[in-house]
Amino acid sequence: MMYHLLLCASLVPGLPTPPPAPTEPTAPPVLTVKAARALGPGSTVTVRAIVLNGPEMGNVRYVQDAEAGLALYAQPAKLPGFGELRAGDSIQVTGQLKAYNGLLEMDPVASVHKLASGMRLHAVKLPVAQAATAFAEGYEGRLVEFTGVTRLATPAGTPATALAGNANYLLDGQPGTLVRVMAASTGPEGLVDAKPPTEKFDLRGIMSQYAPSGAGGYQLLPRLASDLVLGGGLPRLTEEPVPVNVSATSFTVVYSTLNPGDTRVRFGLDPKQLRESRLDATPTTHHSLTLSDLIPGTTYYVEVSSRNAAGTETATPVPFITAGGKRGRATTKN
Repeated sequence: MMYHLLLCASLVPGLPTPPPAPTEPTAPPVLTVKAARALGPGSTVTVRAIVLNGPEMGNVRYVQDAEAGLALYAQPAKLPGFGELRAGDSIQVTGQLKAYNGLLEMDPVASVHKLASGMRLHAVKLPVAQAATAFAEGYEGRLVEFTGVTRLATPAGTPATALAGNANYLLDGQPGTLVRVMAASTGPEGLVDAKPPTEKFDLRGIMSQYAPSGAGGYQLLPRLASDLVLGGGLPRLTEEPVPVNVSATSFTVVYSTLNPGDTRVRFGLDPKQLRESRLDATPTTHHSLTLSDLIPGTTYYVEVSSRNAAGTETATPVPFITAGGKRGRATTKN
């Protein structure tokens, strides 16, 4: 009946036409990074991807999914949440694409929503002998790792003994393999003032571009000192486990690794049957885990290990003894 009344009213001369019913705004489609890049500068896009870096690259965050990468530029003071983004954050971001000296980036960024954190980062791995092939558009914005690097050299060919901010280097001195250290990568974990390894290492970084002409100018941007990867990236135990803060019912197991990984401890009364286990998933090179509710004056066999994306490193079980009854003394490893 109401429809008929409205219809009749719209047909009566002099009466206003009813306004159309309001419609819900259409949400922008979520694209893969590859599909968004294909639309080119001037396009407004929404993507879901994993953040590759934090403030060590200033106001730029790079993101990637399984196929492609993209740069995001924003001033943290003007975009809440942007400055807090760190490597491993999963985000949904909307903004307009533009070309900045050859680099395709999202600027301005209209909105960013953090979906999760602690996501694993996957790098494209290539031997250093093939490095020049990755300094190309197809790798732009992606995390790349070159294996078997022997040295970083200045463009003049001088071996780098300490890295400087806003300075350029070459992988093994090869032309066309420009590595740039960002000035914001400072502090204990930063690249500025870091010394390149004197043995073979792997180098991780984000493939970027700076070319006022729009062509060429690709450069690898390592993020932190941890991107100078020794030992193939495996945790590699560098200090054997020892007990500290030993009491009658607990002790803390500490050990160190060359590269960051999680902290794993298995223990028991029989070295061949380690029935109990503990895990701290936080990546670190300085490992510490407390075992409690133990039996006083008892020998426990403790096996430590650490795992990261490159694999797992495990040590042989060693005996630790809890303090016992009347002795009341701290115990060291046998």
